Amino acid sequence: MKSKRILYPFCALLFCSLMAANLSAQVLQTPAERANYQQRGTLYEPMMQFVYDLASRTDLMKVQKLTQTILGRDMVLAILSDPPIAAPSDITDPNKPIVLIVNNVHGGEYAGKEAALALMRDLTLGELKPLLKQVVVLVVPTINPDGAEVYRRTNEQGFDLNRDYIKLESQEVQALVTRVLNVWHPDIHIDTHHGGAVPYTLTYQTCLNPTCDQGLVDLGNNVIIPRIQGALRKEDYDGHVYSGPGRLGDQEGWTPTSCEPRKQHTYSGLSNMVAFLFETPGGSHRLAKNGTELVAIPQAERFRHQIRGQYLAQREVIRYAAEQAGQLKRTVQQARKTAIDLGSNDADNDQVIVEYKQESKGNEEFWRQRRSPQGAGGRGGRGGEAGQPGQAQQAPQFDKVTQPIFTKFTGTRTTTRPWGYFLPPNLANIVPLLLDHEIAVIKTIEPMEVEVEVYYAGELRTREYFQGHYLKEAKVVKKTEKVKLPAGSFFVPSGQPKSNLISYIMEPETDDNLVTWNYLDNYLRIPGEAVSAEDAPPRQGGPREQRIPIYRLMKKAGIKGVLAEDYNEYQRNRFVR
Repeated sequence: MKSKRILYPFCALLFCSLMAANLSAQVLQTPAERANYQQRGTLYEPMMQFVYDLASRTDLMKVQKLTQTILGRDMVLAILSDPPIAAPSDITDPNKPIVLIVNNVHGGEYAGKEAALALMRDLTLGELKPLLKQVVVLVVPTINPDGAEVYRRTNEQGFDLNRDYIKLESQEVQALVTRVLNVWHPDIHIDTHHGGAVPYTLTYQTCLNPTCDQGLVDLGNNVIIPRIQGALRKEDYDGHVYSGPGRLGDQEGWTPTSCEPRKQHTYSGLSNMVAFLFETPGGSHRLAKNGTELVAIPQAERFRHQIRGQYLAQREVIRYAAEQAGQLKRTVQQARKTAIDLGSNDADNDQVIVEYKQESKGNEEFWRQRRSPQGAGGRGGRGGEAGQPGQAQQAPQFDKVTQPIFTKFTGTRTTTRPWGYFLPPNLANIVPLLLDHEIAVIKTIEPMEVEVEVYYAGELRTREYFQGHYLKEAKVVKKTEKVKLPAGSFFVPSGQPKSNLISYIMEPETDDNLVTWNYLDNYLRIPGEAVSAEDAPPRQGGPREQRIPIYRLMKKAGIKGVLAEDYNEYQRNRFVR
């Protein structure tokens, strides 16, 4: 009898503790939940109030300020783990995966943010709490606080932040890359948006660029996405690849977005992460019964379904990382090792893709909104207005069709990966950009004469005006020459974990490189502009050619130098000053 008297109070105490934990999770509602999903995306003040309220209730979440926007709003990172951590060095288990979720890069696309807030609560106070023993979850609730405050696609500078991942000109993306990606090295990176085509609740995409490591792409497409689709179908939703019905040439089918590394999920793929783009259409219908039955969604319920689709996808990725940590870690580590190995040799059989084409990966069955006589219909909900009240429209009709899926990008032209790239001292302005991308640069300490491959631009044109730049495109020829490089020149070895990103940035034949973003405008002129003899060598049997002062070192050589460092590393008293 005595033992029972001891046991009963213990059980009661345990029961009360569990009830208190569940009650805490129930009481703390997200702003969207409190409004019963009858609002637009959560604004900055209530979002931050929720984040700090949640952090005050649990030891399992820390909040780090990453930067401050032009209008003075903090961009923060939530760090969730059990045991609690504040930095990567606090992780005691090297096999514990890291999942990063970045939301609201376009200010009017907020369903992913609302889902992530609920997910943060459930991971720290609710039923998902055990997952934090197996996985570290990082969440940026909004990477675009200024744009989100007015439901605008761009930040206050007018930049589309999801096109800034090569040039890093925005405060927000530069902070994400240098203070999160380069510090934590996530295994999985999720980028959330609105978009895609009804009647799918979620559309998704991995890295489509053919330069991305195929092992990472296969893991995303063949292992994780089927799990996501399974989770969606359990709740009478369905998903499909991004983005929707379209055309390639004169052929109808299902088309994706483009795959330049200026975009977040392509950049992450080239940086050796399993990268996902999650888009949630705000449509009038969803698919039930394993994708076979159309169900109409009342206007007032559409935002809730958007959020739920994002929640299920984000949750399933975290569950995968927790359950299959070994598989995930091995795949990511192999991608990094392969990149280093490929860049560390000087064999001619390692080819870098510099041009690619889009084509069909085969025919598949999918649902498509029927076109109206005026040609409307198809994609559904972009820019954050999905699910919001609008003008009365005729109820959309849908057809199930079998057509090509144009999500395959295949290399059409390659160049041999060099052992590294030389930059003369007068291109020192490129070095801070490379360091921000976590690309190591060596500054030479003595003069050198080396045989290199040199690019000459025989044709140069401006493709478009975009993001404050006149984007340039060069048609080039390569020549082997001996060049003299003074002490203080810079060498970028290819044998680094981001070898594929290095080649993409440095090779002037890719579609997203230093020439594209005007880093070499002092040396490259559009035909018709005055060009000095120093900048443009004499004609050699063809049109005037302009030397591109990025030199490809094809064979291993002894290079004496020191690693270039970010100047800020030496400013230990910068806060005092």
